[in-house]
Amino acid sequence: MRYLLLALFALTAAPLLAQKVDALDALQREIQALQSAAPTPAVKRNLPIALLAVKKIQALGKGQFWGVPDNFRELILKQGEKAIARAKAGEPPVLVPGQLNELAYVTANDQTVQPYYLYVPENYTPDKQWPLIVFLHGYVPSISVLDPWIPSAEQCSIAGKYGCLLLVPYGRRNTDFQGIGETDVLASTAEVQKWYPVDPDRVYLNGVSMGGMGAWNIALRHPGMYAAVTPMCGQTDMFRWWKWDREQTEPWKRWLIDWDNALEQVSNLRNQNVFVQHGLMDNLIPVEQTKLMVAAAEQAGTPIKSYYFPDEGHFIYFRTDSYDNAWSWQKQFKLERSPKRVDFKTWSLEYDRAYWLTVKALEEWGKPGTVTAEVNADGTALKVTSTNLGALDVDVKAAGLTKGFTCTWNGAVVPSEQVHSDREGVASLLREPLPVPGPARTKYHGLTGPCEDVFNSRFLLVQGTQGTEVQKSELAKQVARWSKDWDDFGDGAPPVKLDGEVTAQEIADCNLVLFGTPQTNSMLAKLADKLPIKIGDHHFEVAGKTYEGPDLGLVMCYPNPLNAERYVLVYSGEVWGEKLSVNHKHDLLPDFCLFTNQRQSPQDQTDEALCAGFFSRNWQLAPATTWTPTRAAP
Repeated sequence: MRYLLLALFALTAAPLLAQKVDALDALQREIQALQSAAPTPAVKRNLPIALLAVKKIQALGKGQFWGVPDNFRELILKQGEKAIARAKAGEPPVLVPGQLNELAYVTANDQTVQPYYLYVPENYTPDKQWPLIVFLHGYVPSISVLDPWIPSAEQCSIAGKYGCLLLVPYGRRNTDFQGIGETDVLASTAEVQKWYPVDPDRVYLNGVSMGGMGAWNIALRHPGMYAAVTPMCGQTDMFRWWKWDREQTEPWKRWLIDWDNALEQVSNLRNQNVFVQHGLMDNLIPVEQTKLMVAAAEQAGTPIKSYYFPDEGHFIYFRTDSYDNAWSWQKQFKLERSPKRVDFKTWSLEYDRAYWLTVKALEEWGKPGTVTAEVNADGTALKVTSTNLGALDVDVKAAGLTKGFTCTWNGAVVPSEQVHSDREGVASLLREPLPVPGPARTKYHGLTGPCEDVFNSRFLLVQGTQGTEVQKSELAKQVARWSKDWDDFGDGAPPVKLDGEVTAQEIADCNLVLFGTPQTNSMLAKLADKLPIKIGDHHFEVAGKTYEGPDLGLVMCYPNPLNAERYVLVYSGEVWGEKLSVNHKHDLLPDFCLFTNQRQSPQDQTDEALCAGFFSRNWQLAPATTWTPTRAAP
């Protein structure tokens, strides 16, 4: 009887399943047709929403409806079908006032569709500019496009109460809003600013828990981007948070932690408006994390506003008054674009700009650069004090400088021949002529390393297909495992090509992520003699020293010798970071790391490095930024 009932159910369910699968196939065919059509504004805005509907249905499992209400899938399909209809009719996505609206865009890096959520007030009209609050969510292990972390309706209404749009980026799941998570925040903000009337002088950044840390880091890495910042109960010092011993941490790894550490960037608070909240009884992220930042800001001469909930633990962000506190306070501020003094600290040209100042060269890689730039009252003089910086660009108008202004740098007058105005409104300053040894390529914004940066712009995985059957099988497994880890991490399957299939256009457009050795990957074979580290089968040569063994692996990023404006990233030998969570496979890799998978660091479970570090500003191996276990920290 039991089997008869199952058989009857299968017979009755089959037509329904076929209808649903047919509906999905029809939606995908419509999407393919639109992808070939002219990219009108309506197509650009609606097509990602249709793609997101397909992604959601696939996340449920094709043809698997058990335990999921039928109308849920029907609603998703209707969202996609309506988006297609709007695209054909030339209409924009529908925004429902007083609600959080789900929108989407296609990423530039891995070409996947990602959602974002936009609330508009009840009285929203597109005929005026509106302030925008960017809200960064907390950590939730189960977060997905089917179950995103979004504020409640009551919390959203507080944004409406103060006349603000509210953007909730997805952040590629639980990325700490670093790397591709930060890229997602900036990309979704740009989408909203492109399509909706946002006041560029009233963009505010708010975040809770993991998002609080994200708010600290993004604001401090991009001074001059937000009118005000309101973190809640976020980490500010990862050494204390993870109980790591700073002095026992390898110098290259210390650099990678510091550049993600809000406390190390406290000087960048100058000219920024910050209000931070925390529960005094917080046992998850101790209130010490906020108090450290408040004290450091005061010591740096940039006090910030703070409020501590006396009887609350971590989850103050479930209270509506925490949002009322933050969003009522921030509305008084507009972005200060032309401060007379700019203070900035950066570890990388990836984060190169503060207000009217752009850092163009670090003298020595692997160390942060600092700068204080001050304009005098009448705009006739610029005083620069710096460490480890060799070149700056100054937006003369934004800085309030007059034509022919004079400049001193570290107490010395900058000669006129070292002040160039080859672009209208921009003065390029050299502290001293910079030698360029070796190849002409240099590190610059967009091509700086470390390995994590490869994934912030368009990339392509390239699987080697040469060698023995065993080697080919192992490479296929490595690429499949890497792809799954990436999907689990960033909610999107990365593009993959076999080595013999890579086109000239892809070499021009993409960072190439190469798996294998010159003997097993034909694309890597074309580049191998131009790379600074010699690669063999578990055999590597770094600056004349040879490393070999069955447990060795290498990860390395470098300008692609076939296209120096894009990266190659090499994964060769053993797999990096098998004991790391999917959220931290990339953020503790410098420019290169030669490692053994037999010994794990007791601190963070990264593989033990035999040789690791950063290339110089001219992408050369440099003794000062290459570390081995026997070498003492500088």
